[in-house]
Amino acid sequence: MGNFRPLPTKCWESFLLMMGYRYSRTKGSQDIWIKKNAPRSIPVWGDEKEIPAQHLKSSCNTMGTTLDILYAWAQENC
Repeated sequence: MGNFRPLPTKCWESFLLMMGYRYSRTKGSQDIWIKKNAPRSIPVWGDEKEIPAQHLKSSCNTMGTTLDILYAWAQENC
């Protein structure tokens, strides 16, 4: 997968909802998303229009999914 690209913040938040994450709180400039029984929360730069590909990649790793799955979902849903 060499086609790393940013995604709109609203699309990323929709993916998080689909994965079972919910908005919890804002800490500094980041919105914190949590999932029951998940070992870590997912920070989202809520004031940005797009989420950088590197942030998407590290968050996908934390969630146990891949960029391929994210981009395939985004192509159909965003």
